[in-house]
Amino acid sequence: MRLPSWRHKPKLPKYNTGSDTSYMVSLSQRGVGFIAARYGASSLIQAGNVLVLTWWIGPRAYGAFVTAVGITTFLSSITRAGLDTHLVRCEEVPNREDYDTAFTLILLISMFLCLLGWLALPLLSLWLHDRSFAIPYLVLLATIPLVGLAGPPLAKLERALEFRDVGQIEFGGQLCAFIVGAILAWRGFGVWAPVVGYVAWQAFVLVAARIVSGFVPRLNFNLSRARQMMSFGLGFSASVRVWQLRNLVNPLIVGRFLGAEAVAFVALGVRAVEALGFVRTAVGRVEIAALSRLREDPERGREMMQKGARWQIFALGPAFCLLALLGPRFLPTLMGARWSSALLVFPFIAAAALTNSIFLLEASALFVEGRQWAVTRIYFWHVAVFVSGTAVLVPRFGMVGYGWSELGACVPCFLLHSALTPNLRVSLKATLPWLAGFVVAILSSASVSAWRWALWLPLAVVTGIRAGRWIAQRFLPPPLSQSNPDYEWSSFTRRRPVISGD
Repeated sequence: MRLPSWRHKPKLPKYNTGSDTSYMVSLSQRGVGFIAARYGASSLIQAGNVLVLTWWIGPRAYGAFVTAVGITTFLSSITRAGLDTHLVRCEEVPNREDYDTAFTLILLISMFLCLLGWLALPLLSLWLHDRSFAIPYLVLLATIPLVGLAGPPLAKLERALEFRDVGQIEFGGQLCAFIVGAILAWRGFGVWAPVVGYVAWQAFVLVAARIVSGFVPRLNFNLSRARQMMSFGLGFSASVRVWQLRNLVNPLIVGRFLGAEAVAFVALGVRAVEALGFVRTAVGRVEIAALSRLREDPERGREMMQKGARWQIFALGPAFCLLALLGPRFLPTLMGARWSSALLVFPFIAAAALTNSIFLLEASALFVEGRQWAVTRIYFWHVAVFVSGTAVLVPRFGMVGYGWSELGACVPCFLLHSALTPNLRVSLKATLPWLAGFVVAILSSASVSAWRWALWLPLAVVTGIRAGRWIAQRFLPPPLSQSNPDYEWSSFTRRRPVISGD
């Protein structure tokens, strides 16, 4: 649908406030369900895309594509410079000049990043010792302005709360990439199948966002407004950009030491975790909005955080365990024996993703408290540990070294827990036993020992204890308390002296 004129102020939904915070809790649960369904559908498309492409084009071609798209995706994430964040979250309704200034500035940044990416190609080729990614990389540089310029029209839709339209546009782009990539891969175009599919995806999103939002771009630049928008947006987006530095570790470090095929194996493990981890994304997106409404009720906020942690563990833990358990049986059948090396690194990636999911909830709470720079610092240490660990361990242990680096990089995430105010922290006493049980069970698939099944014992013990408590609470009478009249009567009868008979 076309949106109304620029001066139109969208009607925001009215939420119950004050003591009626149960409304927001139930609303967040419905929101998680809706967004999880949306991301679940997207994950199915992405999983199908990966299966089709990897089956037909092979590890080397897929590794070249992952290297090229990993670098260009990071450059694309910088191009909006937080301007779309400002257009969505600023208090004043943006006018036409604001949108045009954002469009013009993004276009200039995109052109600069394209030039920078082109100039960096000789250094990248020298660093990676492989030029198979070079031409696809140059073509994918063209997607940088496509991704960037889609920001203002998508921001206009989100500002008007047209999230359904945004979801349909994103899903349509992924479906377009799947169809185009599958046809070209079937026809034997090799690495160009995912490259053309990705370009089609970003072009579809840009055109669809422009049509649905009614945004007609014009070149216009207001320096004072540009400074204001960037200062606002960069504060919110800096932590995300630091976190996205992770995406360069596989193509730049694994690719340098192990080659394009190893990049493809690691990327397959990452894609599998992302496909199963759509619940983590859904919970994270709803958490910020819901916690901002519950800022005045810390007890309910902490209750929501605890529920979110349980959703993460009990949705992701069994799924990762099942895939780690059945992967060695079904992966060679589905994708061929040449992809079996991906099983070496998947357990570590899954265990790290499950661990990070708990603490990323607390990062959402820090955003609500306005402490985004604290999140940025912790993310920096996370990336620093990840990069240094990969650079040291991969040359010595291969892809398994990448996996151990993923797990080691979880340690700085504990700083998110200590940085959060106590009334919003996730209870580690209730969460860590389940987390440890699932992590050890997932890692059991990486062991070749005959005793690896013993690593499932911690999860079995935690499950047995929890089941015993549930049975006791459900079927056994509650213990008598001192405030209970029955307790007073039983105490009285126990204290009565025994009187002998005649």
